[in-house]
Amino acid sequence: MKKRTKFQNIIIQGSTIIFSILLAFSIDAWWDQRNQNLIETEQLESIKSELELGLSNLDNILEQVDFHSNNIDSLIILMRNSIPSSFKVSGTLLGSTIMWRTSDVSISTLNSMMASGTLNQLTNEELRVKLANLPAIQMDLTEDELMAKEFSENHMVPFLARMGLAGTAYSNRPGFKNFASRTPIPDFAHVTPTEEFIGMLTVRRVHFWYTQSQLPVFRNYIQELIKLIDMELEK
Repeated sequence: MKKRTKFQNIIIQGSTIIFSILLAFSIDAWWDQRNQNLIETEQLESIKSELELGLSNLDNILEQVDFHSNNIDSLIILMRNSIPSSFKVSGTLLGSTIMWRTSDVSISTLNSMMASGTLNQLTNEELRVKLANLPAIQMDLTEDELMAKEFSENHMVPFLARMGLAGTAYSNRPGFKNFASRTPIPDFAHVTPTEEFIGMLTVRRVHFWYTQSQLPVFRNYIQELIKLIDMELEK
């Protein structure tokens, strides 16, 4: 009877030790998962904040692009109706010929997650895939925006300079009109319409058109991402 009791004690003690080890492992795993969930939540909240800030900037950019695109359209119409006679054009219209904007949406947190591999740990597959595709979608848009910038600075500006219009165009860019300066800012300039000039403006119009067509798509993609992040954070 004593041997049986001793054996039972050994079983009980062994079971207690095993249970304690398993409990420790469970607590450790729970703690690790809790910390991982906290890190994931912080990262998603950071991504959401960056996207929301970028979203407000996109609306502002699209509004400006629409404004300059309409100015280019007006200038093309004026030129076609005036060929070959010169005419007086407002500096505001000329200012739009050299304008460009880039959709600078910060995704630094997302880039960090992708570089560290933590993005792959997201359990929400739809959110994970959409986040992974965002940099490529943004790059596609940015490449064309940078192409518009390159054309504006390296082709449009020199062309206007040869025609004596660069000063008026630059002086009437948005933001410069309110700049305190002793130098008088010309509000108008005399322009001689040519097919070359109209062709240059048409290229600028195509640049603006692409932004007008692609920027809303990019904006909608970001809005969908924000909704998915909100749903994930509410779990």
